[in-house]
Amino acid sequence: MAAITRTPTDRPKGDVTMWDSLRSGLRQSGLPWLFILPSAIAMLLITFVPQAYQIWISFRDFKAENLGGAPAMWIGLRNFQEILTGQLNVPQYNFLPLLGFNIVWTFVNVFFHVALGLAIAMALNGKFVLFRRAYRAIFVIPWALPAYITGLIWNNMWQENSGGINLLAGNLNRALGTSLPTRTAWLTTLDRPVDLRNIIPPLVLIACAVLAVLVGRYLLKNGLRDKQTGKLSVDKTVFGLGGFILLILGFLGTGYDIVTGNVAQSTASLFFERAGAPVMAFYAVLISNIWLGWPFMMVVATGALTSIPPDLYEAADVDGASKWTQFWKITIPMIRPAMVPAIMLGTIWTFNQFNVIFFITAGGPRSQTDLLITQAYKLIAQEQLYGAASAFAIVVFFILLVITLIQNRITRATEAAY
Repeated sequence: MAAITRTPTDRPKGDVTMWDSLRSGLRQSGLPWLFILPSAIAMLLITFVPQAYQIWISFRDFKAENLGGAPAMWIGLRNFQEILTGQLNVPQYNFLPLLGFNIVWTFVNVFFHVALGLAIAMALNGKFVLFRRAYRAIFVIPWALPAYITGLIWNNMWQENSGGINLLAGNLNRALGTSLPTRTAWLTTLDRPVDLRNIIPPLVLIACAVLAVLVGRYLLKNGLRDKQTGKLSVDKTVFGLGGFILLILGFLGTGYDIVTGNVAQSTASLFFERAGAPVMAFYAVLISNIWLGWPFMMVVATGALTSIPPDLYEAADVDGASKWTQFWKITIPMIRPAMVPAIMLGTIWTFNQFNVIFFITAGGPRSQTDLLITQAYKLIAQEQLYGAASAFAIVVFFILLVITLIQNRITRATEAAY
């Protein structure tokens, strides 16, 4: 009786290896791969290769003399260590106050962008508004202008001598008899109109305690497991339990600093060293960026508001619901799918708002209005520390990633809405 030999290709049906499946998939999708191949090559050369090179030099002592091809010494994580601990040999550099200022700058701006954009969109969405289209076209102009042109215009307006703001104050004084200051050095003075640094540690202590209680109650009530699958929930474990632990550590650390009288050197005080007592230039760039950013939110909110069926408001009126109730129960839920992605995008834009800061204050006075992105630019343009700047950019990327994940978790922006 002849023996039956089986070749490697004579497998029973269903006995398909991973490589067989991969080859079959490539054969079936060969034409689509050919269509996307040019763009994939372009992305590889323009995006991924430079990013890989940036990661490579972030672990080296890469400076200007290495641009000509001289090898840079491998230093491992020293760039990252110097960035996070403030040991970079750069004037007025300290990472923690810089990060705190950047985060406060971002959320204050985004709050006013959303509040003003939504309020004006709702006002223009009323039934009896004359010249509605003209208003919308005019209000979009700040957003349509290039940001660097806006920055240069506002820089001229905030100048101490012959600046538009000071000239306006002088005209108001002559017309109304007021005594507004007309020679304010908005961009150069180190005066701090509001100083909250002394009360920030107690506020941080109270905030950590309240948030820890709320998160702890939520975890005790809902547990760490997904109710449908019974497995550990990544969201509850990472954001819930991880956030609870960080809040407890923040409470204990801040409380210890307050009890031992080490408030000035506490992490909370260092974090809000600039943001807790901003200089006059902060208010100048804040007003400028609010003017620049709210039209985008108005456009998004306008599109979302026009898609809400009027029947919902008519039914709410019949039921006796107040305008405030209609706003929270109808308007906000209906515009949420459009506004949440816009807010996340606006957060990233504002966090990396280079043009407004650079062209109005250049980070001054004495780096008090620097953001992470402008500091990264200075590491290259002024200090020529290319390795440190690459490591700095990677740190900024992970900070933005964390902020985006937290936003996404709180707002549930990527969940399907039914």
